[in-house]
Amino acid sequence: MSPNDPWPPTDPQQRRHLLAHLAHGYFVEGLSKVSLGKKSNLSRFQVAALLQEARETGIVRIEIAVPLESTDAALARAVGVERLVSVGGTQWPADRQDLARAVAREITRVLQDGDTLGIAWSRTLQFAVDHLPALPHNDVVQLAGALRTDDTTADESPRLFAGLTARSAWPLWAPLVVEQADSLKKSVEIEVALRRADALDVAVLAVGHWSPGGSTVWPRVSEEVALAAARAGAVAEVAGHLLDAHGHELDTPVGGMIVSAGVEQLRAARYKIAAASGAERAPAVLAAVRGGLVNHLVCDAALRDELERLVAPHPWPAPTSFPGRTP
Repeated sequence: MSPNDPWPPTDPQQRRHLLAHLAHGYFVEGLSKVSLGKKSNLSRFQVAALLQEARETGIVRIEIAVPLESTDAALARAVGVERLVSVGGTQWPADRQDLARAVAREITRVLQDGDTLGIAWSRTLQFAVDHLPALPHNDVVQLAGALRTDDTTADESPRLFAGLTARSAWPLWAPLVVEQADSLKKSVEIEVALRRADALDVAVLAVGHWSPGGSTVWPRVSEEVALAAARAGAVAEVAGHLLDAHGHELDTPVGGMIVSAGVEQLRAARYKIAAASGAERAPAVLAAVRGGLVNHLVCDAALRDELERLVAPHPWPAPTSFPGRTP
């Protein structure tokens, strides 16, 4: 190579040798771009561009082994669900947006043209809707009334489907928690939307733990009502419905204050995708699984690890008493 030849080289063979040399130094030896640039008479930016070229041309092929995929599958069997997807790790905990993106991916993985998709209300599920693509071949139903959250401004009405494009969307124009909910559910608009939940193919739910900080419903009822439900055995809250540790729906005053699709409607869905995070929600998730309300779980690492700890000695059998439509 003469001093007048261009650098980086344009000759294909020489360029491939340079790309391989830089890639080996960066990916194998752990050298910095600055160090490689000094050794090769290149700027840091040229090194970065050449490393990208090495990836694009196949000189560098990166294979990422995800050890959690196999362990997630094993834990799914132990918990009693068909699929478990964990997000983040102990050293890089997932935030709500990470969980929401994973929920959206799970929805698009199972949703087929013509399916009816139902989505309950939670902060995470609000974000998940934002990550969904257009659904021109699907009807979408809101499964639970609205909740104002910290992300809702004072002069803004909560809207779950505000940015979603679908064949049809059926919102619930009601709050989740309201006095005399049974009367409100008899209004034409609410009744029609809830009736759409009879044909659910995919139900997307959030699992809360029945405690002051574990459920968005708890602070919206009186302390007396909330504590009475806890004494009655409430462990989990799903779309406003309270479940005991065995997954049975409890008959408490909270039930008369909830505007949402019924438990039987939710159970009948072919896919029941649940989102939950935090180790403290593990008993609630197990209760929801036992109640037939979860067969696909999206969770963070803290919840995953706690589930593994709880079920390792005594794996929970898959629910048999609450069948849904076969996937």
